[in-house]
Amino acid sequence: MIRLENNSAVGPYRVERFIKDGVFNSSYVVADAQGGRCFLKLFDIKSIPASWLQEGEVVEIVNSRGLKHENVISYVADGKVELDGTSYPYLAMQFYNGMLLSEILSSGRQFTSEEVRNVACFVLEGLKYLRNEGLHHNDICPRNILFESSTGRLMPKLIDLGHACHEITDGKLPFPLEDLNLLYTAPEAMDGVFTDASDAFSVAVLLYTLICGQEPWRVNLDERDSFEERKNRMKAARQREPVWPAALHASDRVLQNLVLTGLQMNPANRPTPARMLELLTGESVDERQRTDNGVKPRKPVPSSGLTATTDGTELKKTLQRNTSSGGFADVAGMEDLKKMLTERVIWVLRDREKARKYRLLPPNGMLLYGPPGCGKTYFAEKFAEESHFNYMVVNGSDVGSTYIHGTQGKIAALFQEAAAKAPTVLCFDEFDSFVPARGSEAARHRPEEVNEFLSQLNNCAQKGIFVIGTTNRKDMIDPAVLRKGRLDLLVEVPAPEPETRRQMFIHHLKGRPLADDIDFDRLAALTDGYASSDIAFIANDAALVAALADEPITQRHLEDSIRCNPSSLARKDERIPIGYR
Repeated sequence: MIRLENNSAVGPYRVERFIKDGVFNSSYVVADAQGGRCFLKLFDIKSIPASWLQEGEVVEIVNSRGLKHENVISYVADGKVELDGTSYPYLAMQFYNGMLLSEILSSGRQFTSEEVRNVACFVLEGLKYLRNEGLHHNDICPRNILFESSTGRLMPKLIDLGHACHEITDGKLPFPLEDLNLLYTAPEAMDGVFTDASDAFSVAVLLYTLICGQEPWRVNLDERDSFEERKNRMKAARQREPVWPAALHASDRVLQNLVLTGLQMNPANRPTPARMLELLTGESVDERQRTDNGVKPRKPVPSSGLTATTDGTELKKTLQRNTSSGGFADVAGMEDLKKMLTERVIWVLRDREKARKYRLLPPNGMLLYGPPGCGKTYFAEKFAEESHFNYMVVNGSDVGSTYIHGTQGKIAALFQEAAAKAPTVLCFDEFDSFVPARGSEAARHRPEEVNEFLSQLNNCAQKGIFVIGTTNRKDMIDPAVLRKGRLDLLVEVPAPEPETRRQMFIHHLKGRPLADDIDFDRLAALTDGYASSDIAFIANDAALVAALADEPITQRHLEDSIRCNPSSLARKDERIPIGYR
């Protein structure tokens, strides 16, 4: 790989100093004509494998375009430069002054639980943003987290997107595995499988390291050894249970549980990064607010959620209550879906005597599927309220166990508890993580857990249980789950149509100070293709801007927010970089 000298020109930039060599690139700090600095990567296009290219362009450059977020290194520019008769692509990213987390840990600095929480929130916010862009980071470790020092605040940022890409389950990689930090790499990622669960594992190792001052598995990985030798050594070490020192048990319960569930060897048992963020803050991701000191965790939730315990047997209910709120009246639009469920499901569940008279079998459950952010889990809760049943919602990490057959026991105990408190609506969020198709990579570790679910789903309606699964990936669910007698109804929850969007704006702006110029029909038209969560965010964002100006919310506030916040459902190439107002 070519190595540039200081003061060499790269397009509009001039090299200030060399940083490091990659497998097929070299990195520098550069300055533009105005003295502004950037990080710059120069790629050796002649040596890069074809799998690392997309229509002739370097995948890392393609994936980085348009990225702009306070917790992720942001895109500045890209181009090509002619050097010695050869054209080299380059990528310029935002420059930060600060220290790498690896340098801070090397200094022996210890982190408080509050500091660990803040670091985790910033990292998970960055991963959430990348996920919304269709990307996974794939290399979360201390050397790729930089603490910016220019503001004087604790502002960790995810850097080095050399391994960021879309989900990979076939081992066809647009980057090298050899330069991963295997101490933080998920077991399936070492074999070329990268998903949400892989990033979650790396975050759990990171949390453990910040709390305890060392990684959970201490292994001597000599960089002079081959990748295969280092990988096999790491895999052998992970056959043992990690050491759980006193420092981890002394940390707050939420952090401890995140580490316990995140370090599951079976990726299906790990929480997603988005779920980890919710567990840290105690509220949904879309409701989180920031303070001047960064993410401020809200009320702790040590007593909620199903926790992975040392013996794999303790079971705590995630959420259970007699549902007596507004039911379907709280759901804007979706009238056809509400009508269908009322006529085909709810009255059969309510009027058991009439159902017996006509020998009607109540349905076992339904799958709500569709794009993320369209209110599937919210709709499930409102369904439970409408039916006046108890309600329990469970996430993939909630039934995880570090012990063989422990997860099976938790699944059985969960259904037993639901039956004991029947009638119960039992909702499984991200259902594909519970019942991945047998034979797939996600299911190969413990297919017996999928079999346990199939057994429990059989005729559970006769026990007073109605099961709801929600998913963005219906194609990843084991087909046997979707047959009649298990999940009887398959219901698509698409992006809201115009009238639903109009009703959502009315709902989310209700009770706020409004100007007289609000045009709900125009707002609905401007948000074609937006998710339900997008509209809730836009209403809150406009209200925040109006509150800072101490004036009513106007049509301009709302349209400005729509312009600056494209739909989270848009394809990446349809999005515009989000600007600041």
